[in-house]
Amino acid sequence: MLRNIPLYCRLLAKRLLLLIIVYELTRVIFYIYNHAYFHSLTIGKLFYYMIAGVRFDLSAIIMTNLPFIFLSLLPFGKEESIYRRIVLKTLFIVTNSICFFLQLGDMVFFPFVYKRSTADIFKFLRLGDDTTNVMPSVIKDYWYLLFIWVGLIYLTYLLYRITERKKRYSFKGQHYVAASFSSYIVLIGGLILGIRGGWQSSPITNFAATEYAPAHDIPLVINSPFSIITTYGVPVLRDYSFFSPDVLPNIYSTQHNPSKGEFRKLNVVTIILESFSKEYIGALNNRHHTNTPFLDSLISQSLVFDNAFSDGKKSIEGIPAVMAGLPSWMDEPFITSDYNKDNITSLSELLSKTGYKTAFFHGGKNGTMGFDSFCKNSGVKCYYGLNEYNNNKDYDGNWGIWDEQFFQYFAKNIDTLHQPFYASIFSLSSHHPFGIPAKYSSKFPKHGEEMEILKCVRYSDMALREFFETVSKMPWFDSTIFVITADHTGPSLDPFYSNRLGMYEIPLIIYRHNSNLKGVSHVTTQHIDILPSILDYLHYPYPFFAFGNSIFDSTNTRKHFAVNYINNVYQIVRGPYCLQMEGKTVAALYNYQKDSMLTSNLMQTKPMVCDSLSTLLEAVMQTYCGDVIHNKMK
Repeated sequence: MLRNIPLYCRLLAKRLLLLIIVYELTRVIFYIYNHAYFHSLTIGKLFYYMIAGVRFDLSAIIMTNLPFIFLSLLPFGKEESIYRRIVLKTLFIVTNSICFFLQLGDMVFFPFVYKRSTADIFKFLRLGDDTTNVMPSVIKDYWYLLFIWVGLIYLTYLLYRITERKKRYSFKGQHYVAASFSSYIVLIGGLILGIRGGWQSSPITNFAATEYAPAHDIPLVINSPFSIITTYGVPVLRDYSFFSPDVLPNIYSTQHNPSKGEFRKLNVVTIILESFSKEYIGALNNRHHTNTPFLDSLISQSLVFDNAFSDGKKSIEGIPAVMAGLPSWMDEPFITSDYNKDNITSLSELLSKTGYKTAFFHGGKNGTMGFDSFCKNSGVKCYYGLNEYNNNKDYDGNWGIWDEQFFQYFAKNIDTLHQPFYASIFSLSSHHPFGIPAKYSSKFPKHGEEMEILKCVRYSDMALREFFETVSKMPWFDSTIFVITADHTGPSLDPFYSNRLGMYEIPLIIYRHNSNLKGVSHVTTQHIDILPSILDYLHYPYPFFAFGNSIFDSTNTRKHFAVNYINNVYQIVRGPYCLQMEGKTVAALYNYQKDSMLTSNLMQTKPMVCDSLSTLLEAVMQTYCGDVIHNKMK
């Protein structure tokens, strides 16, 4: 059997290398499907990314095929045996079919999260049973991907067959031992180099893709299996030491002093709308056609912020940011991370200390995305989900209760709460598979080539109008402050709302009947500013911890900024400027108000702006990572 080892090594090398063809094909398919996001990419640049991506593809191919590699190198079984002709081939096809499935799945979800999947996908799948229930609708909407998947599997089979030739040359006599040994050494050495991605001191990670592409294009360089494997078991945060402990609070501080003035025990209601991008709201885009007639009318009577940004791209990231001022500036949502048992500060906890009744409402299944556990950890006293609603005739068949019925349920139940109260609701109807109740199919039809989500936005806007009509008749309405925002942005066909900045633009509306909360503010703000802003407006009498800052604080404009994180890149927005940092290195500076497509890098021409923003961002990174890692969020 030893005389066949050089042959087995050559066959194994060929089979692994031929897989690069399929991986490159999936990269091209990924690009074509998400062309709106990569609209400015040239063919030459795509070809360059394909070449650079081989380094990551080869690493993923070797890591995912390790069982096949090991069994292929065992020195037994002739090439014509069932073991080598059927067992190994089947293992090879099945293993790589799973990898292709991950690639195609990422292709579909990329327009929602704008990044490749990471290892947190396994934790997310364990939260509730939504994935199982929604999968049929996903398959229905993206049925054509099954054919692409089968095509990729068949191509893999054909490539494998190319290596199966009947007549082989093998070493004979006294030379076969030396040949076998040297073949093992060469192949194993090549496999080690392939997994590590080269000769460098440490194996490549997702961050290595920044050597070849800006943050916007990193998903084209790496692949999904590589991204998932290399983030598994890796700490999602690291301690930074940009500044000494005595200097750091002077740049950025999470400690907030009590507001001046008498404490106003107003009711607080936060309304978090599923995937409601700023793009969809007519009043925020000066568009003649609007999908949100009610929100437009409410905006005219509210204080609205036209430079508001989400702190993440998923609902599981948005809810903690709004309710607890807790961003997920890492590769994994806080709720599923190893830090989710940290002591945290939240609106529920802080207001409960002053006698507020607190509640959270979400029409989804109890346990969805760990919201029930998060609410418990953050001090919410009453949780209202699908179980508490207890009426399946209003179930949408996928996620939970239709918005129209659940908003009325919300109104009815908060009317029974002891005042003052803090209540938050998270809607769900404007979510894939983008369905609306059958009775509204003619009232809210899809227009032409528009996105499916827009008919859901129109339906949810109607549900919101009915909610306000109901609560406006309740005695506590005038003494309630309403904060309306989105958990994150939704899909877009607009190049701006698909770029690294526009993909975070959300509405932020603060409404109180018969108050002076009116007008448009151009202050840069983000989800995590909601907590300190509400407390500031109420004149909360105690000091508190918060990563964000009050939007009502006009004493220091440096406090008004937004930070987000994706694909190993931190981004900070303040005033007209947007700065991106890859690791510890500043990568780009843009004036997004003049250059909305982020095409002109101003690092060299605006060094003072670059230094100021990078200093602030480094302070934010050091504070956030240190406080989360060491459980100091109190």
